[in-house]
Amino acid sequence: MNFRSITIKKQSCFTILILLLVYAGSIVCTAFKKNSAGPISNHLPDSLYAGSSACIKCHKNIYDSFIHTAHNITSRPASSEFIKGKFDGGKNHFRYNPFMEVLMEKKDDGFFQTVYINGDPNQSERMDVVVGSGKNGQTYLYWKDDLLYQLPISYHAGTNSWCNSPGYPPGLPRFDRPIVGRCLECHGSKATIEDAGNSVNYIEKQSIVYGVDCERCHGPAAEHVTFHTAHPQEKTATYILSQKSLNRQQKLDLCALCHSGGREAMKPPFSYKIGDKLEDFSLPAYNTDSVAVLDVHGNQYGLLTSSKCFKTSRMTCSSCHNVHGREVNQPALFSQRCINCHNSQTKTLCTIKPSAAIVLSDNCIDCHMPLLPSKAIVLQLEDQSTSTPDFIRTHRIAIYPEITAQFIKKSKVKGK
Repeated sequence: MNFRSITIKKQSCFTILILLLVYAGSIVCTAFKKNSAGPISNHLPDSLYAGSSACIKCHKNIYDSFIHTAHNITSRPASSEFIKGKFDGGKNHFRYNPFMEVLMEKKDDGFFQTVYINGDPNQSERMDVVVGSGKNGQTYLYWKDDLLYQLPISYHAGTNSWCNSPGYPPGLPRFDRPIVGRCLECHGSKATIEDAGNSVNYIEKQSIVYGVDCERCHGPAAEHVTFHTAHPQEKTATYILSQKSLNRQQKLDLCALCHSGGREAMKPPFSYKIGDKLEDFSLPAYNTDSVAVLDVHGNQYGLLTSSKCFKTSRMTCSSCHNVHGREVNQPALFSQRCINCHNSQTKTLCTIKPSAAIVLSDNCIDCHMPLLPSKAIVLQLEDQSTSTPDFIRTHRIAIYPEITAQFIKKSKVKGK
């Protein structure tokens, strides 16, 4: 054995030692736990809720459509039905370096993410909760007693592959990011939460209502169900919130609660109720006067309100979105909603002279609300030299000359 090979082995051992020390530190942090400082969630009493399944009897068509929407499946207990990533050999790993990788493993008692260091298994945690519908991606959570933490590996739909969880370091698997009440406030409908200190929340497992369900937007329905079961002839909705009863800002606030980017909470999670003024519960953690700071990943509300279409109309989110239906990858459908306002009567038609290959009414979206890269979230793929931004459709309705030119060029090619 020559001197060079001895040196390389020493360097390899030293590298593994450093990785083990750092990794051990993360495990210690994960295990840290403080005494509860008291409840911080503020949802209404459970007795007022009926559960979404109670809606089926009278609203079956709406219910059957809604259960397939991204809102409804934005969180779920982990199962093969909801986890999008692959567990097949060769497709189930994420390699950080030659000495360390994470394997996604399917076992008899569940799905796991396991760290292997130099081929030996180290920390292994169950994938207990799926967050994200899978349209753009998913991330996964695990329970440690009554605390929820994010797992190191997520799923990227664009490449149909595993990726580093957003915000985690690209060179080391971590298991120590706590999931707080604010996360569940937007990815769930109800939960009982207590403050554990150090930005950690205790969460009562059985109290979680996963997904954004009917009562999240219409309010508790127990009285409504009881009344209309006893009075089936009554057709006027009673003891339930109708969106028609809300003014424009109230409708916008309902969506902005979760679609307006980072916010500084002033009241506990689940305090906001439909019809409340959102600014009484949280404030934007960004400069609302600057469009430049609005990111397509999280602040679709801010981008929409900066649009001329919004400023010169009475439009709300529901002017374009039917939250009861799964309307994914249907540009013609959304374009028809654009044409409700942009038509010959209002003299606001598109000024582009299309080629024979382009039907303008079929796709306003890719030109005026294009897919843009997120400035906030960049995903690291297994190939350490490759990273990809998370592409999201911007809600700033505007003219994008370069993107429009590319769209026309592609359309001409397809038309040949």
